[in-house]
Amino acid sequence: MTLAERWHALDPATKREALDLARDRAGVPDLGQRGVWESRPPTASAAVLDRAAGDRSRPWPRLLLSDFARYWRDGVRTAYEGPAGELRQRTSTAVLAAVLTGDQQDVDEAADGLLLLCEQTTWCWAAHESFAAARGEVVADTGAPYLDLGAAETVEILAWADLVLGPALDARVPGLRRRLREEAERRVLRPFVEDRRWHWLGLDGHLHNWNPWIHGHVLVAALFLDTDPVRRTQVVELVVDGLDRYLRALPADGGCDEGYAYWWNGPARLASALELLDRITLGAFDPWQCAPLEELARYPQRMTLGAGWFVNVGDGPARPAPDQPWDVLHRWGRRIGDGDVMAQAAAHRDELRFVAGLGRALVALADDDWWRATAVPLPLPRSSWLPEVQLLVARQDGGSTAGWALAVKGGHNDENHNHNDVGSFVAALDATPVLVDLGQPTYTAISFSDRRYEQWVVRSEWHNVPVVNGREQQAGPQWRATDFAVDSPGDTDRAELDLSDAYPSGNLRRTATLDRIGQTVRIVDTWPRGTEIAEHFVIAGRPVAHQPGRLVVETLGGSVAELRWDGGLGTGRLEQRSVDDELLQRVWGAAVHRLILAAGNNHFELTLIRGPR
Repeated sequence: MTLAERWHALDPATKREALDLARDRAGVPDLGQRGVWESRPPTASAAVLDRAAGDRSRPWPRLLLSDFARYWRDGVRTAYEGPAGELRQRTSTAVLAAVLTGDQQDVDEAADGLLLLCEQTTWCWAAHESFAAARGEVVADTGAPYLDLGAAETVEILAWADLVLGPALDARVPGLRRRLREEAERRVLRPFVEDRRWHWLGLDGHLHNWNPWIHGHVLVAALFLDTDPVRRTQVVELVVDGLDRYLRALPADGGCDEGYAYWWNGPARLASALELLDRITLGAFDPWQCAPLEELARYPQRMTLGAGWFVNVGDGPARPAPDQPWDVLHRWGRRIGDGDVMAQAAAHRDELRFVAGLGRALVALADDDWWRATAVPLPLPRSSWLPEVQLLVARQDGGSTAGWALAVKGGHNDENHNHNDVGSFVAALDATPVLVDLGQPTYTAISFSDRRYEQWVVRSEWHNVPVVNGREQQAGPQWRATDFAVDSPGDTDRAELDLSDAYPSGNLRRTATLDRIGQTVRIVDTWPRGTEIAEHFVIAGRPVAHQPGRLVVETLGGSVAELRWDGGLGTGRLEQRSVDDELLQRVWGAAVHRLILAAGNNHFELTLIRGPR
C-alpha cells in the first residue's frame, strides 16, 4: 500500500484519538519534566547553553525593509535572509535553553524571540514573495501571506515552543500562546487549506524538497497549535496526501537528484514527518515498508567519501557542515532494521554539537537510544549503482577511505537544482576530491531565474566534461545521457555512457573505470573524426608539476595525485580561478584550477594515479 492508502485505511477512531492526543504522544516532554531534561548528555547541553549565553550578550537582529527590498534592487538575498535566519535560530536556541535549565530568564528570552517572530510583517523570504512582485511592490500584504519555506520554518518554531514551554509561557507571559495560534492560523494553516496553488504541492507532477520540508512543518503546526479539530483533521489528511505524492515520485533505487545536501531537506524531512505520524498512532500507521523508504535511508552511506567529504551533484557542497541531524537517520535505521544505516548515523554522533531546527534538536535531545548508540567505523560500500538517477560511486576497497574513489553522473539537464553536468565525474584520492564538482554558490536573485546559467559554477565548462565543437551543454530535459551501463568485471567498476544527446552537436561516448588492481582511474572519450573536442577538468588542490602529458597535484587532504595523458597533446592550458564566494571558499579555499586540453582526432584518455611524495 502507498502512504496515503495506509493512512486512509486506519480506523477513524484511531486517527481521531491520535490527533487529539498528539501533544502527549509526540515523544518530547515539556519543560516541567525536569528529570528528563536534566539528564541530557553534557556535550549536547553545553553546546546549546554556550550558544544561548553568547546570544544574550548581543542585541536581537533587526529585520529591515531596505534589506528585504535588495532582492529586487540588486539581487542580494542574504542581507535579509541572514538576520531572519538568525532570529529564528536565536529563538530556537532560547527555547532549547529554557527546557534544559528551566530558568525563567531563558523562558523570557524565548518569549521575546517568539513575539518578534509574530511581529514580522511576513515570514516569507523575498525570493519567494511572488504575491508582492505581481503587485509591483516590495512590501508583503499581511492579508495575503505567501506560504513558503520561510513561513514553514517559522511556524515550526512556534509549534514546538508551544509544546515544550506551554505552561511556562502561560505563567510568565499570558496571552502569548493565543498570539502564536492566531499567527499560525493566518499565515500557514488557513492558506494551506484554502489555497491549493502552491507549487511545492507537486500537483503538476514536479516534486522537490519543498514538499516534505513544508508539509512536515505544517503537520506540527496543526498537531500542536490548531484548536479546531475539524481543520486539524483536514490539514493532516492533506499533509499525508502531499507526502505520499512526494514519495511516489522518488526513484526506486533510493537516489536523490537534488544531491546529498538536499537529501537532508527532502527524504530526511519526509522521514521525520512519517515518524511523528507513526508515533502519535502508536505504531498503527507503520509506513516504513513503503517503497523506496528502505533504499532512501542508504543514500548517505552511498555518497560518503570519508573525512567529511561526500559525492555532490547539483547545488550541494562536497564538504557540508557536520551538524546534520544524524539522529533522524539512526531512528530510520532502527525502524527498518538496517544495521548499516544505524552505523552510518552513529559514526557521526560525536561530531554533533548543535542541530539546526528546533523540532529536530528537541527530538534528538529526547532520544535516549540515539545517545546510547556507540560510534562505529563508517560502512563504506565498495560500489553503489543508482540506475534511475544514473549515478555510480565506486571506491578502492569497501570499508576504507584509502586509495581512489570514482563517482560518475549521467542524468539530464533539467534535474532539481540542476547543473549542466551530464557525464561529469568526481575522482577522490584518500577521500579528498581532486577532480571535483564545485557545488553550490551563494544564492542570489538569478539562482533560480532564467539567468541561472550565467553562474560559472553551474555551467558545463566548469565541470569535468568536454566542450564539443566549441559548444557547452545546455539546460533542459532533452540534454541527457543515454545507454548508461555499468559493468564490474573482476576488480574493476566501469561506467559507459553515450553523451551525444547532451550536446547541441557531435557524437561522444565516455567510459570511466576504477581499476582496483592497477589502483587507477581512467577516463576515455571517443568521437567520430571531424569533431572538435576540448577536454575540461576542474581541479582542487595545489599543482606542483606541469609538463606535456602530466600534471601533479597536492590534494587538499595532503595526498599527491598525478594526471596523465598523451604527451603529444602538450601541456594543455592550466588556469587558476579565484574563489570569492563564501560558500565555495569554505570547501575549496581561495582558488581552484581548470585544465583544458585540445584532444586528438577521435580519442582521449586520462589516467589518474597516486603521485610521488
